[in-house]
Amino acid sequence: MSRCDWRRSALVGALLLLESSLVPRARAADDEHEQLAKRIVTTCADIQPGDVVVVSGGQHVVPLMEAISIEVQKAGGFVTMFLTSDRVRRSQWVDVPDKFLEQQPRFLGEWVKSIRVWIALPDLENPAAVLKDVPEVKIAAAAKASQFIVDIVQQSDVGFFVLTVPTAADAEENGLDLATYEQMQWAAMSADYAKISEQGQKLKQLLAQSRSVRITSPAGTDVTLSVGDRPIFVSDAVITPEESRSRQFMTRTASLPGGGVFFAPIEETVSGHVVVPKLRVFEKSFANIRCDFRNGTIADFQADEGRQYFDEIMAAHDGAKDIVSVVSIGLNPALHVIEEGRANYRPAEAAGMVWISTGANDLLGGRNVATGGFGFPITNATVTVDGKVVVKDGTLQP
Repeated sequence: MSRCDWRRSALVGALLLLESSLVPRARAADDEHEQLAKRIVTTCADIQPGDVVVVSGGQHVVPLMEAISIEVQKAGGFVTMFLTSDRVRRSQWVDVPDKFLEQQPRFLGEWVKSIRVWIALPDLENPAAVLKDVPEVKIAAAAKASQFIVDIVQQSDVGFFVLTVPTAADAEENGLDLATYEQMQWAAMSADYAKISEQGQKLKQLLAQSRSVRITSPAGTDVTLSVGDRPIFVSDAVITPEESRSRQFMTRTASLPGGGVFFAPIEETVSGHVVVPKLRVFEKSFANIRCDFRNGTIADFQADEGRQYFDEIMAAHDGAKDIVSVVSIGLNPALHVIEEGRANYRPAEAAGMVWISTGANDLLGGRNVATGGFGFPITNATVTVDGKVVVKDGTLQP
């Protein structure tokens, strides 16, 4: 979605420990942080001696940032920590004059040129609170000011690793109890990524050779599209040495939890309609979304609830905000869609979960340049590639 677009094993113990003694609890957390940090540095990001590494995040994840930074140093890397906080970020939106939001952070582009790996932890503990009542035009202004960085990261050698650490605010936003949300996220971190990678590569090959892809759902979605010669990306939580040398930035990107295949379809080939019974973006709720695509562009958008917010997004942002940009298919078996009751949890990496989004896709080999867009989750989807069923009713097929 427009405000926080495009992302966990043994650490669950540290988060859920309820022992009465603070000392054992602190030691356990330290041990779990160390194990996860070692995995990220040695396996996921493959840090080598002399690598320049940035570890960024908010004040709520400082202990894990420290553990990762220590492991980077032990691997021979040069590490710098970039720290922010909810208070500082909130001030950016409510205290800073609008004219300053339009300033381009050119210094960041120069820094990127010397960075080998950027390990990003969540910047905000409670994004919904930070962005509460912030006009979309402010979000758009800041996004526009940072667009120059796209070409820089594409031409650079930087690898980008995203680590999503679950918080109480995340659980609340998704309508889940904290224990359920945490357990699922950490389990997804320790999923069988070798198998996920194998599944992803098979699906990638099938899509690369395809002529037509069709996505349907019981709710009424029916969309057809073509992949053409666009690159197809597999998210399997590891940046291999070969991937780190790729000229495609998204090939040099990984995340935990991960697990998915995504690509930029040939924009003008996307036709049909999507139906989304319910959706929540921070505090904005949508009900019964019905959207038609013609030649890849939103031709008609209707919703029983949330239409005003959609119009606000489209009015505030520039570029191809209303043109289809990305299609993703989740592969991680530990993540599950939960929609019952007040739950609104549809992780893109969940096995069989499908998203169709509009907006920028220039980092994926597409033509769209935009500061915003909109994402449509297609639950219980059936996906056929040249007639071969690869997802049926939300379940990945062998």
